[in-house]
Amino acid sequence: MLDWHLGSARWLFIHIPKNAGVSIRKAPELSGRIVSAEAYFYRSRAQVRAVRAAMAAKGEHHGIQHARWRDLDPKVTARLSCVAILRNPWARTVSRWRFARLAAEQGKLDPAAAPERFEDFLDERNEYGQEPYYWHRAIKGWYPQADYVTDEVGVVRADLLRFEELDRDSARYFGLKEPVRKRNLTARTSFDYREVYEARTIQIVADWYARDIDLFDFDFDTPARRHTFYDD
Repeated sequence: MLDWHLGSARWLFIHIPKNAGVSIRKAPELSGRIVSAEAYFYRSRAQVRAVRAAMAAKGEHHGIQHARWRDLDPKVTARLSCVAILRNPWARTVSRWRFARLAAEQGKLDPAAAPERFEDFLDERNEYGQEPYYWHRAIKGWYPQADYVTDEVGVVRADLLRFEELDRDSARYFGLKEPVRKRNLTARTSFDYREVYEARTIQIVADWYARDIDLFDFDFDTPARRHTFYDD
């Protein structure tokens, strides 16, 4: 917030859960140059109170910093360049599932909320998919990425970098000398999300995230190919 008042901040980061947001927010070279969606930057105090109350009622952390572009004060979004990271929706869904499994193993999450079978995790979309304010949730949030970066009529309002090209995209966009350090990793070992899927589950994710797939031109094994800041 101080960086906003001092005028040193250049970017407002729209933090879509499980899209390397912590890596960007904690990057040393971006200190003082980027701000997150803090409560201070919301359109209204009433909305902040509503989010906190809804999350508290569910026993959840407020997750205030996962606000959507449309939740933020126009004077802030007009002054700063808004930027977000997009991730392949099939990869992101697996990442959220594995994050849930890890949290349960560490005693940070009720095991009932972290099914062992990926297919059972996908079924949770029917329970939480339309839950108000659950775009603030990493595990239980099933809202499309498009919701975070578009206005009320669906126009993209942020510069979009690609998770799959994070090193290159972030270095060019922010003018970094060093690649951002990966943080908040679900696992240290390499993992291919595609191995989790079969035809039926591929289609489930495709149907659920059809808006993202159409708007950003995702395929099962590609990054976003439309509306991104870089396309090479």
